[in-house]
Amino acid sequence: MRIYFEGKRLMKILIIGPLGAGKSSLAYAINRKFNLPRLNLDEICRNTADGGSYYPREEQFAKLDDFLKKHKDSWVSEGCQRYLYEKMQPDLIVDMRINRLVAIWRFTCRFWKAKKLIGKEIDKDLPVQAYHYRRVTLKKIMDYDFIGREINVEIAEFLAQSRVPVIKCRSFRDYDAVFTRIEEEPGKKLVDRNSVFI
Repeated sequence: MRIYFEGKRLMKILIIGPLGAGKSSLAYAINRKFNLPRLNLDEICRNTADGGSYYPREEQFAKLDDFLKKHKDSWVSEGCQRYLYEKMQPDLIVDMRINRLVAIWRFTCRFWKAKKLIGKEIDKDLPVQAYHYRRVTLKKIMDYDFIGREINVEIAEFLAQSRVPVIKCRSFRDYDAVFTRIEEEPGKKLVDRNSVFI
């Protein structure tokens, strides 16, 4: 049985993966298809107005708590900051750990795409934003590759301890499988006269 409330799928979905995995693109697609509030963890831990400096941890946790209190029963969130996502309680986890070389290519392409957006007015919910821009250098690519490998280790440790159902996603070709799993996964049941059970 699929459970909806005022047209919104009642489910909490966490998407985790390294840099360049495509987390933001999948979260955006889920947001559009299932009408779920979306949270990019980057947006609560980094100040996009000044190019991405980090907020104090206490402020990050406060912003996360505010989001979770506002959206208790349904959301889609994506990120790679374990100290944040381990505090969340999802109904389903999407594991987007991908091939290392594919990740390098994707986050390099994201830098180029982001550069074209600097100074432009665009939808703030789009997967690529101007603040993602970094000057592409060999050192930068190597640094991000190292960070990505560390992130993958953290994800493996987190998933080994988690009892939440997990589905893997490697690219947009897996989106339909993810959407189907979301439809099939039991949601949180609400007893309310505005609830619609399908």
